[in-house]
Amino acid sequence: MFFEEWRLPGNERTGMAELGVSHRFTKNFSAGFGSWMAVTGKRGGFITLGLNGDVWYPLSDRLSLDTGIFIGAGGGRGGYLLSGGGLMLHTFAGMSYQTASLGRFGAGLSYVDFPEGGAIHSAQPFLSYSVPFTSLTENGWSKTRISLSDSHNFALLPKKHSLALLSRYLHFPTASLNDAGSRQHDVTLFGVEWCTQLNKNWYAKLETEGAAGGQSAGYMQILAGTGYRIPLSEKLFVNTDISTGAGGGGGVDSGGGLLFDLSSGFQWYVSNMFFAEVSAAHILSDTGSFAANSVSLKVGYQPGVDDFTGLNGVYNPVCMRVRAVTQRYFQASDKWRTHHVNQQVDNLGIQMDYFINPDWYATGQGLAAYRGNAGAYMAGLVGSGVRIIVFKQLYGNVEALVGAAGGGGLAMGSGLVWQGNAGIGYDISPFVSAMVTVGRMQACNGDFRANVAGASVGWHFTQYQKK
Repeated sequence: MFFEEWRLPGNERTGMAELGVSHRFTKNFSAGFGSWMAVTGKRGGFITLGLNGDVWYPLSDRLSLDTGIFIGAGGGRGGYLLSGGGLMLHTFAGMSYQTASLGRFGAGLSYVDFPEGGAIHSAQPFLSYSVPFTSLTENGWSKTRISLSDSHNFALLPKKHSLALLSRYLHFPTASLNDAGSRQHDVTLFGVEWCTQLNKNWYAKLETEGAAGGQSAGYMQILAGTGYRIPLSEKLFVNTDISTGAGGGGGVDSGGGLLFDLSSGFQWYVSNMFFAEVSAAHILSDTGSFAANSVSLKVGYQPGVDDFTGLNGVYNPVCMRVRAVTQRYFQASDKWRTHHVNQQVDNLGIQMDYFINPDWYATGQGLAAYRGNAGAYMAGLVGSGVRIIVFKQLYGNVEALVGAAGGGGLAMGSGLVWQGNAGIGYDISPFVSAMVTVGRMQACNGDFRANVAGASVGWHFTQYQKK
């Protein structure tokens, strides 16, 4: 996690926080993905996502020199006039100190640039914090169960994760106003939530949602927090959690972007692995007038078992794939954009695939514009796909997606969209693949229509979960 203050045109300043996840590939190198979000100032809704890479140079057992780069895309609250096409480059250099139990603290200098016609070019100091966690994973895909005991020299905490699709209805008081000073109408959000069970009662959560209904297409929020759940019966639980994060866009007055969310609900396990949940929440911004009550419906999948006593047991392999992708939207309707109608739009994104069996997978995808004067456009999609082996390392890939998208002048209506892709890929090695795709994306109640061409590079890995 980073925090720093960017200098914008007109001596404006906005506080930006970065939240990301990285995998340590070697002792001194890690790579992953993350999101930068406005949390102070007046640019709530300025959000980017992308890929990062970091290198450490140890000076002692605890002290190190750090440097890295973030390549991403996005924008908001200023559109293409502020972020241009949306491409973001961020570099840093500094020092960090690894504590015995509280994580790693760092500080240094960074530089951020939006080179595709953007107006942000800023150098500033930063503060950083990271905390390591361990899970039983290995490069490549495995089909072999393993048996472990507490004598193994690695930890397996946390042991239980869940992924849920969610729909969230935000109800605003009649007196609530948007950025334009008009009444803020209710909004329906669509997104995903990831939870990690820390022990039998406590859990950590991360959720991201975008507007898919109402008059605030382009609104997006990313929240992280912790919660506590109490069993009422073998299959019914009550939970309460508190989260903080950032959000904005779509004309919603979220001030500097910092959000707080308090939620409570009931979770019912339909089977050992599938659950449904209903919850109520109150969400508000730190400085803006944005405040709303909400009701959420969730449907989720949670493999694994509630066992926090040790490593003893049999573990099943779960195959997963992370893809870094670029996609180009080609105009397929006259009114697909409100400005720069004749320019195509290039997007950068991250795609996470969870294989239910060797062929079928569930997928979650996030993309943001980096070229085409569509800075501030972002999309979040979920769906399913199939991977079909054609010959040895060659395979075909088909997927169907639905989600929320908006911003950048793309005519998304309420924000609800669908996308279909078909492609062909090649396994370069047991844990790296490349793929090219073609597809179609449309707004469900807007004028946006686009043909899509994409290319991606994927990393394959196996996560072991307790039987």
